Amino acid sequence: MTFVSRLILVAVVSVTAAVVAVAVIAFSASDRVGEEIERARVANLLGTLRASTEANLSIGLLLDQISLLQPRIEREKAGDPSILAIDIFNSAGRAIYSTDRSVIGEEVSPDWVKRLGDDNQWAAAERGDTVFGTRFENDLGVAGGISVTVSDEARSARADRLGLDLLIRTGVLSLAASIAAIIAAVAFVHVLTRPFDRVGKVLRGEGGSTGDDGGLAPLAEATVKSWRDAEARVDRGLGQLGALDDAA
Repeated sequence: MTFVSRLILVAVVSVTAAVVAVAVIAFSASDRVGEEIERARVANLLGTLRASTEANLSIGLLLDQISLLQPRIEREKAGDPSILAIDIFNSAGRAIYSTDRSVIGEEVSPDWVKRLGDDNQWAAAERGDTVFGTRFENDLGVAGGISVTVSDEARSARADRLGLDLLIRTGVLSLAASIAAIIAAVAFVHVLTRPFDRVGKVLRGEGGSTGDDGGLAPLAEATVKSWRDAEARVDRGLGQLGALDDAA
């Protein structure tokens, strides 16, 4: 493999590796940001529903008397395709309101009830989906909880689309960068070897120096001159030897 070929190979591999590394970092960062945005959106929804529920409880209504909660959670689910279900349950773990009306009156997951002891919002993975939840309170303490079940398929589909888009862009960018690297490598080699090419022409007697070859051209010209002087001396010596032979 020639020097030029090795230089081009190194340039192409280096540029491609750099582009791929940037694409991997961008994919990881984007996926993390997407997850944080989803958490923030659900956290805002949970906070809004909690505030609304506690406001109604504070004026003396019982949980099953807040009839506006049912259409409210149904609207929220209809407005976000990633939400699979929203449930509002009492402290005993029985669903009072749900976007799936068939579970109203049924017991919710025991794990949800256990998490009512934590005032912070929580998240748990269940059957390939993610459940986010929080509790709400009345004057007597914990009155129940709210859960929002979010499909992981939407996030996976978004990640797949992002990965495909980055793959296409990375391929195009790698190709363009490789072409640029090849052109740059060829130009570098041309600039680097041009003085030596000119010196070679001088040594072969194919042309003179252009004046911009630095110190190599004068040395080459001096070498050619010394060769010619040596040839001239050899010719004179041979001529003198021939004259002596003729005289003898």
